[in-house]
Amino acid sequence: MSDFSLSSLRAHYDAMWDRAWPHVAQGDVECDRHLAGGLDPRRGLTLIARPGPALADGFARLQERLAGTAPQQYRQPRADLHVTVLSLFTVTEDPAPHLARRADYAAAVRAAVDGLPPFAIDFDGITISRGAVLARGFPRDGALEGLRARLRAALGARGLGGMLDQRYRLVTAHSTLLRFVAPPTDPAALAATLAALRDMPLGTMHVDRLQLVVNDWYMSSAAVEVVETLTLRGRAA
Repeated sequence: MSDFSLSSLRAHYDAMWDRAWPHVAQGDVECDRHLAGGLDPRRGLTLIARPGPALADGFARLQERLAGTAPQQYRQPRADLHVTVLSLFTVTEDPAPHLARRADYAAAVRAAVDGLPPFAIDFDGITISRGAVLARGFPRDGALEGLRARLRAALGARGLGGMLDQRYRLVTAHSTLLRFVAPPTDPAALAATLAALRDMPLGTMHVDRLQLVVNDWYMSSAAVEVVETLTLRGRAA
């Protein structure tokens, strides 16, 4: 990733923090109604990367710190941790028309991934929204950005681009660690913990394998169906 892109990504995470901090620090959070209501029936189709054991351990240590001041909140289970490469279509209550073309989606993903080498994402601290706490990921080069561009092009060429970037254009490489499901009982203590963790080094994700999955909003293991696993090898010289 270029210095400009890296600084822009850091500024994006900082802007997220700045928007949410005045609210979260006062206990004014957005509680997830779907988590409170049980299993999420919505489904989408997403290309993801999973953290390795060492990085997952780093995420777990941070979650334990958060649990000390926000024990009633939802911690993303270890098996559900991920980075979204691209949401091919956002979770919806009526996924059937899109899933009917899953073979076409899979073909587009294979075409986009073909020949790409592994890449790395460094995780350094957290940012927040009013609804969640996120680990901040910083790709080391332009590989992730390039992969997303190739995916968008391959999907568009197959007439599958209509559902892309409906909520926002994905530019980050974050991993969600905690979601708010209830107002914090001690907002001041939570705020102090969040501030202490803001720049905590977490480790590196070495991405050499991707998963195309059918998923709910939370990437819950009970809902995830792996459509295809793709290995990044690069092209032979």
